[in-house]
Amino acid sequence: MIDLKKKTKLTAALLAAVLAFSAFVSCAPKRDEPSGHVTIPSNTAGPGTAQPTDVPATDIPEETPALTQTAETDVPSPTDPPESEVPTEEVTDAPTATPAPATPTPAPSTNPPATNPPSGNTVPLGSSSKPARFTMPTDLYGLSEYACEQWFSDAVFIGDSITLGWQNYNNKMLETNSSFFGNTHFLCSGSYGVGHAFDPISEDSLHPRYQGEQHFVWDSVSMMGANKVFILLGMNDISIYGVDGTASRYQDLIANIISHRPGVQIYVISNMYMYRGSEREKLNNRNIYLLNQRLVRMCNEHGYEFVNIASHLIDENGFVPDQYSSDHYVHQTYAAYAVWAQILRSVAARHIQGIPPIVFSLP
Repeated sequence: MIDLKKKTKLTAALLAAVLAFSAFVSCAPKRDEPSGHVTIPSNTAGPGTAQPTDVPATDIPEETPALTQTAETDVPSPTDPPESEVPTEEVTDAPTATPAPATPTPAPSTNPPATNPPSGNTVPLGSSSKPARFTMPTDLYGLSEYACEQWFSDAVFIGDSITLGWQNYNNKMLETNSSFFGNTHFLCSGSYGVGHAFDPISEDSLHPRYQGEQHFVWDSVSMMGANKVFILLGMNDISIYGVDGTASRYQDLIANIISHRPGVQIYVISNMYMYRGSEREKLNNRNIYLLNQRLVRMCNEHGYEFVNIASHLIDENGFVPDQYSSDHYVHQTYAAYAVWAQILRSVAARHIQGIPPIVFSLP
């Protein structure tokens, strides 16, 4: 009897132990990964998980390195846009029609402070062999940038691909500043020159378009009612007509503009110099400097105003430095056009304040 009772109790104890162990195993937590990592549901972000943004990655602008600072460089104003290269068509020895340049997004510009403006109203253009640097004032003479820029509301800029870059810069600035440079006007065409201005109008001619159609620029100036005309031409003419022939056609062009728009004010912008190593047989810095001398003489004789922007965009040897060259040739960056804006505001300020313009003396 005793043995039977012990066996019964032992069997019951063993059965209870088995049942308890089975229950323990069935309640243990399960893992989704063999490595032991627990899977996080797709709608839950763990600590440090990157959150999505409203801006796609492709829309976030890349940071552009700051420009190299030089000892003598003008500073674009705080309202000037960041720098970026402006890819425009190359100036060629033979006239060829090329498409307008695209407008890239500028990147931050960090140019050093502006040099002191020249004292007095007469400034040397340069020596017998090399142009002078920083010949134009940049002072606003107590006026705001806005007041100076509105002076250009009845102005038009006539030019080739280099001036087309200035137009692109204006268009970019207008995206954030609807009154930039008074919504000035442009008559620009790639590869255009003073010689092309007299070509018959045709499908192949390079005359700038106004209101969707090609016109002689003097007719366009008259139709738009411009009171101030800024001209930058000649780079596409030197190789064809030479320095003297280009200067002669320049005067003929201006005479036609004045005859069609009496009383208009004429401003001749200096031809821009070239990047070191890019010069050609006829299109080179020496001939460009000679052409600028001829244009200064023309301005002094006829009462036009010479605006020597090029003197602010060259190094000590007379070449355009990297920060202002978009193609290591003749075309310019937005950093260069920021300098244009600075000098042109000062030109406007002098007129508004009744200060006589700068007159250049020849070597």
